[in-house]
Amino acid sequence: MRLFMTSPHSDQRPRMTFWLAAFASFALIALLASAWIVEERESRAQEQRLQAAAHAANHASILQTHLRYSFSSVMALGAYARISPDVGQHFDLVARDLLSLYPEVSSLSLSPDGVITWIVPMQGNESAIGFDQLADETQGPESRRARESGKLTVAGPLSLVQGGSALVGRYPVFVTDEQGGRHFWGFANATMPLASVLQAGRLAELEAMGYQYQLWRTHPVSGERQIIARNVTGPQREPVEQTIAIPNGRWTLSLSQPRGWHSGSWLIGAIAFATVFALVLAYLVKALLELRWHKRHLERQVQERTEAANTNVDRYRTLIAASNTGAWEYFHEQDFLQCSPEYFSMLGRQQSDYHMSGTANLKETWTDLIHPDDREQAVDIFARYLTDGAEGMYENRFRMRHKDGHWVWILSRGQSLWNEEGQFQGVTVGTHIDISREVETEEKLALSAQVFERGSEGFIVTDPDQRILMTNAAFTRITGYSEEEVLGEKPSILASGRHDANFYKGMWKALNLKGFWQGEVWNKSKDGQIYPQWLSISQIRNDKGEVSHYIGIISDISQLKEDQKEIHRLAYYDPLTNLPNRSLLEERAAFALKLAQRGSKNAALLFLDLDNFKNINDSLGHKAGDRLLLAFSQRVGAMVRQEDTFARQGGDEFILLLPDTDASGAAHAAQKILDLLIRPFKVDGYDLSVSSSVGIALYPDDGDSLNELYTNADIAMYRSKQKGRNTYSFFTPELQTHYVRLMQLESAMRQAIAEDQFELHYQPQQELDSGATVGVEALLRWYHPTLGTISPAEFIPIAESSGLIVPIGEWVLREAVAQLCQWIEVGIAPPKMSINLSAAQFRQPSLPDLILSVLEETRLPAEYLELELTESMTMDDPERAVTMINRLHAAGVTLSIDDFGTGYSSLSYLKRFKISKLKIDKSFVSDLDTHGDDRVIVSTIVTLAQSLGLRSVAEGVETLEQREFLRTLGCHDIQGYYFSRPLNARDTEAFLRRSE
Repeated sequence: MRLFMTSPHSDQRPRMTFWLAAFASFALIALLASAWIVEERESRAQEQRLQAAAHAANHASILQTHLRYSFSSVMALGAYARISPDVGQHFDLVARDLLSLYPEVSSLSLSPDGVITWIVPMQGNESAIGFDQLADETQGPESRRARESGKLTVAGPLSLVQGGSALVGRYPVFVTDEQGGRHFWGFANATMPLASVLQAGRLAELEAMGYQYQLWRTHPVSGERQIIARNVTGPQREPVEQTIAIPNGRWTLSLSQPRGWHSGSWLIGAIAFATVFALVLAYLVKALLELRWHKRHLERQVQERTEAANTNVDRYRTLIAASNTGAWEYFHEQDFLQCSPEYFSMLGRQQSDYHMSGTANLKETWTDLIHPDDREQAVDIFARYLTDGAEGMYENRFRMRHKDGHWVWILSRGQSLWNEEGQFQGVTVGTHIDISREVETEEKLALSAQVFERGSEGFIVTDPDQRILMTNAAFTRITGYSEEEVLGEKPSILASGRHDANFYKGMWKALNLKGFWQGEVWNKSKDGQIYPQWLSISQIRNDKGEVSHYIGIISDISQLKEDQKEIHRLAYYDPLTNLPNRSLLEERAAFALKLAQRGSKNAALLFLDLDNFKNINDSLGHKAGDRLLLAFSQRVGAMVRQEDTFARQGGDEFILLLPDTDASGAAHAAQKILDLLIRPFKVDGYDLSVSSSVGIALYPDDGDSLNELYTNADIAMYRSKQKGRNTYSFFTPELQTHYVRLMQLESAMRQAIAEDQFELHYQPQQELDSGATVGVEALLRWYHPTLGTISPAEFIPIAESSGLIVPIGEWVLREAVAQLCQWIEVGIAPPKMSINLSAAQFRQPSLPDLILSVLEETRLPAEYLELELTESMTMDDPERAVTMINRLHAAGVTLSIDDFGTGYSSLSYLKRFKISKLKIDKSFVSDLDTHGDDRVIVSTIVTLAQSLGLRSVAEGVETLEQREFLRTLGCHDIQGYYFSRPLNARDTEAFLRRSE
């Protein structure tokens, strides 16, 4: 009532009040406008972030697609390494074919046991050969991680040993042994230059859009961030991040704006507009108050307004309670938080559970209830609001813990109270709203939108009448039709015409019955290309159970089918000849033998091996050899029947399976093959003549499975080799017995040296003129604990064919030299020690080094060692033989030609050889008494030796008549039972002592 008392100042006080009210109105409107500006500013920033996220997702998808596609090449290479019996033989061909399909891959390589052994292209990558991926300090951890995971793993970027920075895709290859065990074989590797990867990701487009970007990954070993590419060196401001899934790892693409997400010129205009709007409203408030001041009954109106205000407060409290919105008040000076009951009830709690009389209520209640991941940010935002003067609108959202343990999303908004004079009253009030459903809906909608628009599969949404309502970007990429072109059309515009009405009738029948159908269809793209597609169709029904929409999902499976076709070819066909390999042969053989069993019919298996193919490979090179194999397979393949299977086993071995064929038919087929090979093959300008040795096994007589027939045909083929090649042989049980004996001896021979089963005997040699013992020949003997004494005539050929003659020959050399040194040590006048060399030993380039090192180790003078060579050994490669013989001769080693006269000799080369003796074969000596031809041959050899200044030695002398005849011819030395049979070391020592 004091307001209406007459006073000199009664007119001035209301006027001051009006101005204050106008100012308060201006301040309130300005605050509301500020809140709107802040909200609009955040909305614009959020829009920019969403747009940036879309760009990041797009470029991440592009980069991910390029990486997955390019590194799929290494899986095909790994499949080749796993199934190929000889990986290195065709690696170049397979790798170059794959590189042509994957242009962004710079090189492909295979690394057995982690060591790079083969790489294509070789040029520029030579330094990578021999690189140990598992042992390398830098690449080893990631290589072992790939091996342990068993998955394709992309590592990098790495600094390559051959230079440059690149990504390396490693695919661990595991092979299965005969027992079913799985073993690590090595890696198949693909290398992509980092520049190609970044170009494929089109990161330059992001920079052109004005974004700062960083492409990085968390190093799987060190755990540190590794930058792959970026256009900014400093830290990014609130970046948007997009995860890129790469094989067995993840990358992250971060985008940001140089000046942040809140920049924009619209802010100045918005502030200006808000200021003008606030001034206008403040003026209107002032005018309104002045009009009301002139009204009557001001006290009653004030009273009514007071009552109305109280009623509004009650209504406000009731509204808050009904809306389940929690209200709160924060008193700044007391650091005291007061909350409404609804604040706690939305969290399933009671206000009485918390005592609000303390001064640290904010930390004890509000802070403790916030999710740990949101707590620091929520506290920081509220603290910054207070630090900035509590001006404007406070807003934040975070998760709070419900009493039952789950988390509730809360939208918290608040504003501080100011009096009419614009002074802060020290109180901030606000609300808490449960927005869990809204957040969940937002996340689901955002995820659904990304799945629909960003997915690699094409989506089609139609109405119940099958009119297209919506498509996505993948649909356009697959079909070539844009969304605008197909809206309102039916999916039948994609039909290729390959499926008849019955196909679609069955599809719709299953769709209406189950509500879902999926299968492979052939559709036609906009440009007319027909391609295979995997199609899934689902019905969507409304609340009434009526079909409201159809959703179709399409995937282009053209590449998948091509990959399956290529994998099938690699798995079942030989890469060089494109003939069936062993896997396909096994399948067809199982089928053919089952038919033969049911019909009581025969079948034949022919094992073909090219004769002397190694000579062509060695002389003309492997490429010429491959072309010859291809020409051979084409010529023989042209003669086989449709029901026959002509397969390449590997190398120069081929298998021909002939169903419903008896022995006569098999022999006819084998002879036809031999006749086909009479005509030479034209390869690289050469006319190459090649023959084949053929082994034949018949079903069911020689076996009832492929393995038995294969083994027995192999045995028969070796029989053809022994018969002189260029022929065929049938398997017989006698051949198997012989073959088993050979395998038994070869297996036993591998243990003979280690188990000390070999022994040397020595046969003395006598000089005819003086009768003195001038030398001994070391002869190898073998006594097996269970097989007994085995003749050299039986085991020496096996040792030569298996390659065991090389280590056995080295043992003979060391044993004989050691024995001669032992005789010298006990005071026996040393005879010359003769040792036979095999052809396999003579072909070893390191043979002179071995002989000279043995002499050096034992300190035996070289003149006491004599090496015996056969004529055929020296004539295989005369120039090489001259070089090797001259080197040994220069060192003091004596050399002789053994079994002279049994082979073809070139006198011109014989003159060049630095040899000392010619040994006459015992086959000529044994019949000297009865055959005049042998007398002539022996006489000629002795005369030839004399004319060349060589000593002659006759082997196999057993009678006095033979000895005397040789003496009359002028032969220098003899060796044979007449003088002494071969003796063991102890008996030889006694013989030498008696001869002194």
